[in-house]
Amino acid sequence: MRLFATDSENDLMNIAENAPGAKIFFRILTEGTGADWPLSRKFGSHPDTIYHLILQSAEMGLNPWGISFHVGSQQRDIGQWDDAVARCKYLFDAVAEEGIELKMINIGGGFPANYVDPTFSVKEYTDEILRFIEEDFGDHLPDIILEPGRSLVGDAGIIVAEVINLSRKSKNNLYQWVYLDIGKFGGMIETIDESIKFPIYFEKEGLAEEIILAGPTCDSMDILYEHYRYHMPDSVVPGDKVYIFTTGAYTQSYSSVNFNGFPPLQAVIYRDNQGDE
Repeated sequence: MRLFATDSENDLMNIAENAPGAKIFFRILTEGTGADWPLSRKFGSHPDTIYHLILQSAEMGLNPWGISFHVGSQQRDIGQWDDAVARCKYLFDAVAEEGIELKMINIGGGFPANYVDPTFSVKEYTDEILRFIEEDFGDHLPDIILEPGRSLVGDAGIIVAEVINLSRKSKNNLYQWVYLDIGKFGGMIETIDESIKFPIYFEKEGLAEEIILAGPTCDSMDILYEHYRYHMPDSVVPGDKVYIFTTGAYTQSYSSVNFNGFPPLQAVIYRDNQGDE
């Protein structure tokens, strides 16, 4: 089955030329409010634009199949799906008046992993989202596609890092800088704007002090957490191990190739005594 997503007329024309008769679903804009890692603006178009694209696709010999959206990654506000599903229902009804029957909604991702702040369970998310869909569509439920990537694999990864330097910028500076051998360009890009806050564990003991965490590269942007304060035992010295949890999603695939001479993040797959991964 050939199934394509689009949100623009130019893209639609390319699909019609290269994949005539294909099934098409159309991505609508969402605000991404409540998401730790918003995915709004770049993809998706206003429902009014999508309405005209749906009609145009039918005229071009394509098969308008459904609507998609993404409410933002690590979305903490389940109600964002309610608003998005309602927009889908509006489009389903609007194009039905023109003789087009849409059959599918791709509700995207957004299902959270457990980082520093607690989240509701995936079941609580799915129960509420299903309720939203049933309230809007009644007995005529569309096919549903979902993309629960982060929530599935987040807990599957642990990054083992090392403290490579400690620095206090002045004698009156309250916060010590702690430099790790991994930073934004080594796989921790989701610390941009301190969006995703990973659980971090230092294996030493001692009195806890607030720190600023930075990566190893020459780029001054390579600061992981400066405003959100992590704590580190005061006995930590360069060479000590640091464990960054819930890093199974969007880390190794984000790591750069030899920026500043650092190799890409290496993955080691653990197998237990029974041979299971």
